[in-house]
Amino acid sequence: MRWYSFKTIKGSMAVLMEGNTLYRLILPSFSDIEEMLKEDNDGSFEITHVLESDASISLINKIRDYFAGGVINDWGVKPDISNLPPFYRRSLEYVYSIPYGKTMTYGEVAEAIGSPRASRAVGQANRNNPIPLVIPCHRVVGANGPGGFSGPGGVKMKMDMLQLEEANPHKTNNKYIQD
Repeated sequence: MRWYSFKTIKGSMAVLMEGNTLYRLILPSFSDIEEMLKEDNDGSFEITHVLESDASISLINKIRDYFAGGVINDWGVKPDISNLPPFYRRSLEYVYSIPYGKTMTYGEVAEAIGSPRASRAVGQANRNNPIPLVIPCHRVVGANGPGGFSGPGGVKMKMDMLQLEEANPHKTNNKYIQD
């Protein structure tokens, strides 16, 4: 496994990958991502910076395209969430299927996975999602608003991502965008 750090128009990001398997994704931040990875990394994983001119890693190109307004329906990687508890895995596997431009409430996801009273647990699964964006937890919203978001930038980042998808001409039914 190796960390790949790279820049997008929204800031620096990183992904932890091996081959076609994705283990972690850190959403954009204007912090020094490589310094953060060095502090958080016990030396187990190498860190490689991917330049904008380097098109060798398809996922990174797709992430850059997404934040530039592109519609990405297939990230081309296999997300690995095998280390999560079973309920979290079941929740996030369902969230993974929510298409670009659509949103669902925490309660709708809970109902869809056969646990209609577990909307808060669905929220906790999303909060612990190690692969946001690819497993699009930003598309899961509260019944009366955006809900929470634990990634860099918090709810503002979630709203930015939803607005990006809403602004795209291929949108479907994103009903929680605020003007």
